[in-house]
Amino acid sequence: MTTDTPTAFAPGDIVVASSDVDDRNVDLRNHAGPGRLLHMDAGFALRASLHTGTTGLVIGVAVDPASGMLYAADAQAYTLVAFDAAGRGPMVQDWLPRRRFGAILPVDGGLWLGVHSRLGPPPEDHWGQKWLFHGNPETGEVRAFDVEIDGGMRGFHCVTHFALEPDGHTLRYVSEGGRRVMRFDLLSHRQLEDFLRLDADDPRGTCGIATLGDGGMLLATGKGCCRYDARGVRVEDYDVPVEPGWSRVTLASDGRHFFLNNFFSGVVEVRRVDGGAVVRRHDIGRKYSLCGLVEYPARAATQ
Repeated sequence: MTTDTPTAFAPGDIVVASSDVDDRNVDLRNHAGPGRLLHMDAGFALRASLHTGTTGLVIGVAVDPASGMLYAADAQAYTLVAFDAAGRGPMVQDWLPRRRFGAILPVDGGLWLGVHSRLGPPPEDHWGQKWLFHGNPETGEVRAFDVEIDGGMRGFHCVTHFALEPDGHTLRYVSEGGRRVMRFDLLSHRQLEDFLRLDADDPRGTCGIATLGDGGMLLATGKGCCRYDARGVRVEDYDVPVEPGWSRVTLASDGRHFFLNNFFSGVVEVRRVDGGAVVRRHDIGRKYSLCGLVEYPARAATQ
C-alpha cells in the first residue's frame, strides 16, 4: 500500500519511523535513505507507507491530539513534515529554522523540538547554538532555549529523547547513550536538578525514556530496558534479549503496556509495565531503520 491514496488514521493505529535505508551495506556514519513512515493498525498489519519526501533518517514521530496532525522529523535532512488526520501529506514545515530536529513533543497547540546532534556547520541565524526549540505551526513563531546536554556516548548528541513529567510542564530529556536524565521547566524556562545520573561504571546508557503515571520512568539503555520510581531509584530490570540496539521506549495509551524498539534489528516488542512480559512482537523487516513510534490517540482521530 502506498500514499497515492491517503489512508485516514484510526484510534490505536501505530506509526513508526522507518526510512527506506539499504540495510545490506550499513555505514552508520553515512546512513540515509528515502524518508518513510509505516502506518499500521493496532495489530501491526500495514495500512500505508507514508513518504516524507526527504532523504536522510526519519527519527521522531508524534501526533498533536488537538489537531490530529502527525509530525515526522528527518534529522539528516534538517526537515520536519506533517500529515493530516486523513493521511494527506507530506507538508513541509518551512517556518522552522534549519536544524537537525529529531525529538518532537506537541503541547497545547505548539511543538517542542529537540536538536538531535551538533554535527555539521554551526547555524548562522539569530537563534544560535541552542538545543531546545518551541514553535507554533499556526503563527510560525519560534523560540530557542539554552539547556544542558551531556553529549551522549559519542559526544555530539544533544536533546535526542524526551518526555513530560505528570505535571505537564517538566521535561525529562537525554543525550543518547549518555549518563544523565536531565530536566527543564517549560513554563519558567529553567534548568532543574537531574532526574538521575548513571554511575561512571554503569554499563547502561540513557536512550529512549517514557514517563509513567506515578511519576516513574522507563529507560531504554541501548542493551536493555529498566524501570525507575518517581525518586529516580531503579526498581526493575526487564528481561530483554541481550543484544545492542534497544533505543526507544513509548508508553501505550492504556498506561499498562509499552513499546520497546530495537534500531539494529527492526523489532518492536509490546510489553507489560509490571513485570515486562512480552505480549506481542513485530519485525518491520528492515534493520538499522526503526526509530520513533507513536500510537494514534482516539481524540485526534475524531477531529
